[in-house]
Amino acid sequence: MTLEQVLAAVAQQVSYLRGSVTADGEDWLGCGVLVSDPAVLAEVVRATRAGFATDDDAVAASLFTQAYAFRVAGVVLAAYALDLPVPDVAPDVTAVRLDKPRPSAVAYLSPQLHRLEADALAIELLDDHLRRFVDAIHGAFRVGERLLWGNVASSCATAFRAVESSDADSARVRDRAEEFFAAAHQWFDGLGGFTVLRHADQEGWYWDRTSCCLWFRTTNGQLCDNCSLIDAAELHQRRLDELSERAS
Repeated sequence: MTLEQVLAAVAQQVSYLRGSVTADGEDWLGCGVLVSDPAVLAEVVRATRAGFATDDDAVAASLFTQAYAFRVAGVVLAAYALDLPVPDVAPDVTAVRLDKPRPSAVAYLSPQLHRLEADALAIELLDDHLRRFVDAIHGAFRVGERLLWGNVASSCATAFRAVESSDADSARVRDRAEEFFAAAHQWFDGLGGFTVLRHADQEGWYWDRTSCCLWFRTTNGQLCDNCSLIDAAELHQRRLDELSERAS
C-alpha cells in the first residue's frame, strides 16, 4: 500500500481522522520545530488562549497538548487498529495545521510506511515524538507532566474508540487498543483504562481517565464526558442513559 491509500482507508472508516501528504500554506508548522524550539512553541501555545477561551497559559498548554496528541497520533493509531501499515510519525517528517488556532490537521511528509507491533509503535509514537513534545511543553509552562500524559493517553484512547464505533471489527480494534496501551505502560500507567458497560442489549466501550485536562478552567467551564472530576456514580448513570437511548 502507499501512504495515500492508507490515509484514504482510515478516512473512509472515520471521516474526521484525515491526514495529508503535504504541508503547503502558512498555517502549517513542522512538528520538529515545536519539539525543539522553546520560543516558537511558547509563542504558538500562547496564541491559542483566545481560541480556548482562557487567559491562563497552563490551561492553554494542557488543551493544546490534548489537541496536538490527537492529531499526531489519531491517524497512526487508526491505521494500526485496522491492521494497516502506519505512517512515519517522526517529528521531522510530520506537521500540524494551526488554523483554529489549535492543531486541526496533520501531515505525514515521508512516504515510508511501517507494519509495527505494539511495542515498536509505542516507541516511535510516544518515546520518539510525543515524549519530546510533552517535555517541551512541561519545560515551557507551569503545567504538570502527569496531567500532560493523561491528555496524551486520552487522545490515543479517543482515536481507538472512534474506529471501534465505526463498522470495523470492534473486538479486533479493542484487542489492538489493549495491546498498544499495555506496550505504553511506562508512559500511561495509572492514567486510565478501558471499561465495558452492558445495558438494555447495548454495549459501550469507554475510556476512564484519572486526570483532568483543565477545560473546566476556561470561560466555558465545562467538563469532558469522561473527566476524573465527575462523580463515578454520576458518570455510570450517564452511560446507562446513553445506552438506553441507543436501544430505543
